Amino acid sequence: ACLYLALSVIRPGDMGLGDAKLAASAGAALGWTSWQVLVSGTVIAFALAAVYGGALLALHRATRTSQLPLGPFIILGTLAAIAL
Repeated sequence: ACLYLALSVIRPGDMGLGDAKLAASAGAALGWTSWQVLVSGTVIAFALAAVYGGALLALHRATRTSQLPLGPFIILGTLAAIAL
């Protein structure tokens, strides 16, 4: 949650506080399991967002300055890390 909060404070237009709040809940669920699951959930969330963003760029549905909501990817990363 601190990582997401730092990102939202440093660049408020790029990451919203909603993502930071969701990351606190997801981090609590992942951290309850183990540190490895916490790190893998975060990496999976960013990787899924990167793949989705790359697909949007490749299909010309977005530009490099388009904003992408990170909340669904945080949830998917959390569920994937817990399932693994």
